[in-house]
Amino acid sequence: MSTASVRVLVVDDYRPWRRHICSVLRTRTDIQVIAEISDGLEAVQKAQELRPDLILLDIGLPSLSGLEVARRIRELSPKSKVLFISQETSTDIVLGALATGAAGYVVKADASGELRTALSAVLRGEKYVSTRLADRIFTNASGTGSHRDASIGTVATAGPPRRSARELGHVVHFYTDDGVLLDRLSSLIGDSLRAGESAVAVMTGSHRSGLEKRLIAQGFVVNEAINNGRLAIYDADRALSLFMDAAGPSRDRFLLQFGEIVRKARATVTAKNRRVAIFGEMVAVLWAREQYDAAIRLEGLWNELALTCPFYLCCAYPANGFQRPQRVILSLRFAPNTLTWFLCFEFFLTHTSANGNGTCTTSSSCP
Repeated sequence: MSTASVRVLVVDDYRPWRRHICSVLRTRTDIQVIAEISDGLEAVQKAQELRPDLILLDIGLPSLSGLEVARRIRELSPKSKVLFISQETSTDIVLGALATGAAGYVVKADASGELRTALSAVLRGEKYVSTRLADRIFTNASGTGSHRDASIGTVATAGPPRRSARELGHVVHFYTDDGVLLDRLSSLIGDSLRAGESAVAVMTGSHRSGLEKRLIAQGFVVNEAINNGRLAIYDADRALSLFMDAAGPSRDRFLLQFGEIVRKARATVTAKNRRVAIFGEMVAVLWAREQYDAAIRLEGLWNELALTCPFYLCCAYPANGFQRPQRVILSLRFAPNTLTWFLCFEFFLTHTSANGNGTCTTSSSCP
């Protein structure tokens, strides 16, 4: 590919992120941004019309997922190279993206340190995968079966050391036993506090009392942890009232409110390079009200917030809220990050243990 004038199409449904990507691209004199697109179907149409040299593509798009966009573009504009830039870090999703014929995959959280390197590698005709994914992806891609199509040749990697899903991730827990949930939650928060980290819980009143009893049993002085900012506990219903509208969650109010909460929690972390652990039940409250789309949109807003305020998040749903799978799947199909959520829901239906407790993560393959 000539480096004289590389024509680039940027596809992402979050305008500030598109603006950021375009500002990075404009630091290179050999790159020309020919269009910015926020919708999957429109991206396919523009790619066919403009025949860009390179397409920077997100996965969670309205109307058509980025994976399907890449497949269609491969047929309609085969000379266009695709570089995925997504918050998804699931092995299956990354391999699926590479299997479309994409030239590379950059995790959004690492883009500030890796995007320029990825662009150079892809424009040289190489493949690129974010550093945090490299070992996992290479191991799976070189195996047998459907992942063989995603095997990677020359790869450039750069950026910060990889972080585990527990350091930066989004876990979804399905439960039938409140006691099991609270045992796991108290273990998560207790481990975080002992490690010099901070914890935030946005939960129902009934669960709050159970959590506090378990933390006290572990030897923690809960009021002291709250007063020094290491532990923050909020009521889920009250927290929802701060940013919910009739049409669903207000993106701006959520990011403002919880961005401040996360930043305050990070300021109290006493150990170097440690995380903030967050537990949330607001999505479960919305699900119980049958506001399914609002719950899924809220999960997406948590993911968006993590791009600027990294944290580990565990959201919990009672399993009895998933007794009507056809309605749930309908909600998921039209939600942000649809593929991730559909995979997690499939996992829940087929792998939940006999006691009804199962976990999925959007940061790595479902366990």
